[in-house]
Amino acid sequence: MNMNHEIERTSHSFTMIPAVCTDDRFRRPLLSLRRSIQPQIAMRIFRASIPMLFACTIAALIPIPRAVASHAFLLPSASSTPPTAFAGFGSASSSAKKSKTKGKKKKIAKGGGVGGKKNNANVNNLFTPESRMDHIKRRIASVDASPIAKLALSKSASGALELGIDRNAIVVVDNFLGEEMITSMRAEAESLLPTLVPSQSTRWDEETQSIVPYEKKGVLSTQIEGGTEGYDKSPRLVEYIVTLTSHLSHKLNSILPESYHLAGDEQTNKLAVCLGDGSYYDKHIDNLGGTASVGDRRKLTALLYVQPPNSHEGQPPYPNESVEDDPRGGYFRAYDVPEDGEVTCIAPRGDRLIMFWSDSLVHDVSPSYAPNGDADRRWALTVWMTADRTSGTIRPSDAEVEENHFGSNAVGKG
Repeated sequence: MNMNHEIERTSHSFTMIPAVCTDDRFRRPLLSLRRSIQPQIAMRIFRASIPMLFACTIAALIPIPRAVASHAFLLPSASSTPPTAFAGFGSASSSAKKSKTKGKKKKIAKGGGVGGKKNNANVNNLFTPESRMDHIKRRIASVDASPIAKLALSKSASGALELGIDRNAIVVVDNFLGEEMITSMRAEAESLLPTLVPSQSTRWDEETQSIVPYEKKGVLSTQIEGGTEGYDKSPRLVEYIVTLTSHLSHKLNSILPESYHLAGDEQTNKLAVCLGDGSYYDKHIDNLGGTASVGDRRKLTALLYVQPPNSHEGQPPYPNESVEDDPRGGYFRAYDVPEDGEVTCIAPRGDRLIMFWSDSLVHDVSPSYAPNGDADRRWALTVWMTADRTSGTIRPSDAEVEENHFGSNAVGKG
């Protein structure tokens, strides 16, 4: 049964343009005043002009964002040429320098990720693109990603047991970006709602023996793109995707074997919302085909819940959450986790990041409801990171897993 189905590819890049004060209207009058009028009048006018000069000077000192890894984002300017590509399947400029940041160590909760109190540190100056991207870098640096590299025994294609990276490894990070960041990202996501379209997926049709598309019930989605227009619509979402792709891949590559390495300059993404009328995702594996060089190259899924920071309060912490106890539903359900035959439920808590292997974890989303209106809608921003073209690999389909979970109604891609 051939489950390979190549995903749509897009290629967008961003260019950076300095946003400094170059307008001589604030300078030339000051130079000519002393030459053309009496000294006393000139001094009065000069003093009155000081606020203008001060404002111009401050504007020139505002930090300008630098390209991150092989990406840079667009700051619109009349003198700029609109860029034509962004980090989809395709690389951007490779000349950009990586910025070095230092992050404080955080208390790590059981199961991976940042635990304890909500993260509100280092969020006081998130007014510029550079400050926001630096904040995201620090949060990535603080994450305990070791669960994604957990070892486990599994059957090889020949049926022999072998020790390797756990195909069902999951990392759950709570309070990932902090209240200020996630709240502004939610506002940007909601502003894009009129542009979202019915979300499609594919499943294996036993009758026709082929992969067929279908619409997910009550789910709308779109792909976040770059360029002038894309960045203007959702700058924080774009900055998050660019920074996550570059810095998370670097962090994970340092702890994973080469065959699991990720590309730092490629990704694909989807912003999706469950409208709350029983919306759900069928059981599936995100990527059931392809190799590191052709076909579907998605290797790691990084799913961020763009919910209000206080969502799902009162529920027990991960991994003891239960969808049966929550009327809102919309839970991520991971199958064969932590052991074969078991199911782990993960609530769509605001500012929660979930990472797992795109080519192996069987999962679905339970029916989602919004008893309190739009605020309860389940928003999720998914970034799929791709296998490194040189050393990375895509795990081949496992016939036993497909039979156990899908049977005669095998589900294809997510």
